[in-house]
Amino acid sequence: MNAYTISRLAEDAGASVHVVRDHVLRGLLHPAQRTESGYGIFDEQSLARLRFVRAAFAAGIGMDELTCLCRALNANDGADVSGCVRRLLAHVAARQATLDAVKAKLAEMADSSDQERVARRPRSRAVTVPAARKLQDRRGGSGDV
Repeated sequence: MNAYTISRLAEDAGASVHVVRDHVLRGLLHPAQRTESGYGIFDEQSLARLRFVRAAFAAGIGMDELTCLCRALNANDGADVSGCVRRLLAHVAARQATLDAVKAKLAEMADSSDQERVARRPRSRAVTVPAARKLQDRRGGSGDV
């Protein structure tokens, strides 16, 4: 078993120690064991949970819902876990639909922006054959154009 102090757990999860302590107080995490002096020792499961909680929170899932889920997991309450998971899946599906709509609108904006940029682009002034001959004559060149 890999043993993590709170500071190493925080570092490996990319969080601050303050965030980890807050998660412990909320019941999102709990130490796998405690030292004789009362310090919490965390394990790989704690690290995985912390990473999940941070990712879920970053994805827009509220701390109250995450707390509900983690407490149900800690209590090994299958019915409560199922209810929390169903609510979270519904939340994720709604969030995904919103993000898909935003993505489609951004793609539409990008396409119209590209079309506007092409329409505004100055037309190139191609040198015609008679104009090219005049340039050559001025420069004293002789050659086929």
